Amino acid sequence: LTTKKTLNAKMRVKSNIFGPWQEEDLDHKVCVMYTPYIGDEKRDFVEYTSLGFLGSPHTMVTYTRCMDSILCVPLMIDAAIWCDYFVNRSVSAGDAARATAYLFKVPEGEAKGVDPGFFHQMKELEDVLKNTSGAEKEEDIIALGVSKGIITEEQAAALKGLGSK
Repeated sequence: LTTKKTLNAKMRVKSNIFGPWQEEDLDHKVCVMYTPYIGDEKRDFVEYTSLGFLGSPHTMVTYTRCMDSILCVPLMIDAAIWCDYFVNRSVSAGDAARATAYLFKVPEGEAKGVDPGFFHQMKELEDVLKNTSGAEKEEDIIALGVSKGIITEEQAAALKGLGSK
């Protein structure tokens, strides 16, 4: 957040984090602060209060502390794997963008407008996978594993046996 561009990007993500839900009674506050001493480290304090047994308030607090860039690495790997998968199956850029929207805080481009709910985003991914032309059947994937030397014929037979149980 050392430049105006990065600060603006962060504020765009955080300023209306619950906006897509269009619920009026959400009580929330998101505060973004940058301290040069901390640098890339993320410190996150979340307090969530709900009504528990007999309407008694229950508050749960979590505190996270780690390098922000460390948090995004698994998402970057997932994005790379999905992109490779979609490119090798000639999936359109728009379908790939919608299918991977769950990986991004603020989906852009053709993924813009995808419902922000996780289960809705997973449905987008499932729909794209179902409609992927040339998608292999489970047996074809096993055969591909054998042909590439990833698994042996014996392992392939064992896998096929698991599917018939």
